[in-house]
Amino acid sequence: MAPETKILIVDDYASVRADLRTILELLNDVIVVGEAATGEEALRQAKSLEPDIVLMDLEMPGMNGWSAIRSIKASPQAPKIYVLTVHGDPAAEQAAFRAGADAFFVKGQDSDHLLKKLLSFRK
Repeated sequence: MAPETKILIVDDYASVRADLRTILELLNDVIVVGEAATGEEALRQAKSLEPDIVLMDLEMPGMNGWSAIRSIKASPQAPKIYVLTVHGDPAAEQAAFRAGADAFFVKGQDSDHLLKKLLSFRK
């Protein structure tokens, strides 16, 4: 049996977090270990829950996603960070990768690609 892929969902909208949790929990060998609504919460949970993947929104109150990515990636055993955002413009994508993101997905457009990426992570 393959080990479970642990995922932390970070988005300031509770409805988005709930929808992502529902979809992700349908996948075999995936477990949602936590949810965060701010960058600060994401930092605390990434450290305590040790997820394999963080699904990170970019625009949040307080610490934004770009800053949270940089801070999480500063850890020696940082998880993969997959940005999931409404900002599909190239500048947002480039900034996310400069901050340390491992993948970039646009909400609503790249859903199938995101699921394929999550499934391939376990191989």
